Amino acid sequence: MQRSLNLARKVAVFALLALAGAIHVTAQEQPGAITVFVAKKIITMDPTRPTATAVAIGGRKILSVGSLADLQPWLKVHPHKIDTRFKDKVLMPGFIDPHLHPLLGAIAFQTVWITPEPWNVMGQKTPATLGHEAYLKALRTAFAARRKDAPIFMTWGFSADSHGEFSGELLDSISKEVPILVLQRSMHEIYINTPMLAYLKAKGLDADKFKDHPQIDWQKNHFWEDGMFSVALPYMAGILLDPAAADPGYLKTRDYLNYNGITTVADMNTGGTDWALETSALKRTIDTPDSPVRVRLTPDVYKLGAALKSPEAAMKLVGDLKAQNTRHLIFNNGIKLFADGAMFSQAMQLNEPGYIDGHKGEWITQPGPFEDVARSYWNAGYQIHVHTNGDGGARMVLDTLQKLLDEKYRADHRFTIEHYGYADDGTSRRIAKLGAQVSANPFYVHDLGDRYAASGLGTDRAARIAPLGGLVKRSVPVGLHSDFPMAPAEPLFLAWTAASRETMAGKVFAPSERLTLDQAIRAITIDAAYMIGMENELGSIEAGKLADFAILDKDPYEVGVKGLRAIKVWGTVFEGKVHPARRNAPGR
Repeated sequence: MQRSLNLARKVAVFALLALAGAIHVTAQEQPGAITVFVAKKIITMDPTRPTATAVAIGGRKILSVGSLADLQPWLKVHPHKIDTRFKDKVLMPGFIDPHLHPLLGAIAFQTVWITPEPWNVMGQKTPATLGHEAYLKALRTAFAARRKDAPIFMTWGFSADSHGEFSGELLDSISKEVPILVLQRSMHEIYINTPMLAYLKAKGLDADKFKDHPQIDWQKNHFWEDGMFSVALPYMAGILLDPAAADPGYLKTRDYLNYNGITTVADMNTGGTDWALETSALKRTIDTPDSPVRVRLTPDVYKLGAALKSPEAAMKLVGDLKAQNTRHLIFNNGIKLFADGAMFSQAMQLNEPGYIDGHKGEWITQPGPFEDVARSYWNAGYQIHVHTNGDGGARMVLDTLQKLLDEKYRADHRFTIEHYGYADDGTSRRIAKLGAQVSANPFYVHDLGDRYAASGLGTDRAARIAPLGGLVKRSVPVGLHSDFPMAPAEPLFLAWTAASRETMAGKVFAPSERLTLDQAIRAITIDAAYMIGMENELGSIEAGKLADFAILDKDPYEVGVKGLRAIKVWGTVFEGKVHPARRNAPGR
């Protein structure tokens, strides 16, 4: 009798434990309270359901998309709330900028902007400055109004084709006491005055060691491409990335991205200045609970190898990154290399007949070392992104890709040409043949088309700046990026530039190279996600993906190409959390 009672008790206990376990598992599997956003229209970028009016979110992810009636199977089972604040708005996938530099944004927002084109950043306008005398006047005025407690004075936007010749001697005429740094429009070259040079030497720069460097003019205190990146910039890292100055710049960059509906960016030069200082800044400003932006890290492995004095140490550092991923800082096997020089300073490598005035382009990484480092990361299975602007640079890069494919075939390599500044149709054909993809800056044709038609390239070649139509016709994946501050971090504006190919003077260059409206919208959403290997998480509003949305006042497909520039962004939803754009973000 007692044995039967004990057995019955044990059975009862086991049954209760099993039930508790079942309840625990069931609770873990439940999505919890569901939030349903109702909108005037939801553009999903999912071809199986292109539009909807309601989206259900559980935690960070999308549960279901459709109408409220379509969502009923979820809503009947789970507690939920209906959020109607976007009932008069249009929702799209959160915009993606697949090539942007948070560091350069942070630096730019520390400087005074004197630029050859007008800017409007969150309502703060910078007029165009054209001509040598106008530039010098603006520079002197800005210096006189500088913050007297700042350790150096910095300005950004100088462009020789708009502002004339420049030198450190000119800067010394402004001040021989205060260090001055002039960042060229491309941020691939700098001019400094004598006090700034003294600062760099005090930090350890050995000028004698680099007296014959081909990308340094010591007479003019002018550093460009590798002369800037490898020689001067490392000694500036401490002052450029001082948290007191850099963090407000990073936060303003974050606000600017949210203002324009961007929820994801790819940092295409992580560690290019100083790995520890850059990643620490990202952790302080982007990797925070209130951040509405995630960053896909893309290490500059060539510079990392140089900084660590060991390519093997650089690969080890990169190989350990994925284990350190957070919600906001993500590494997924993409690395960055540089080929030829900057578009904005006509330093890209050109095939014959070259530049009209006979000057030569530059290599940031010489072809031999470029091939060596590309091979090591190719063989290790990484996705390789390459900065290249001219057709001569693209030829070298594609020759390297052909060698790598011949040596070790990879089916889904997603080798990415970054920028694609100037190329002919044969280059586009070759990219398609080799299975590469292109993340392009379409702002080049808008901003530089008129200028480069008059000087440097000529009308026929300037018409081929950022030639994207020939790529998509051959089914090459294309994304659009800003490379901010090379272009405004405004995806809808970038889509307009790619779909219109309209220059600042109102001319249309090579209309056959236009993207269609749909192709341009895909290039800032689902195709941009594909560029950075995140199409399974981002880029469309589908069940299972992260709940990232851009909230617009108008439908891009209704207003058409001409209306893209006038669409207003209300803000974003980032992983289910609403982030209104900051309309009164602090000025620089």
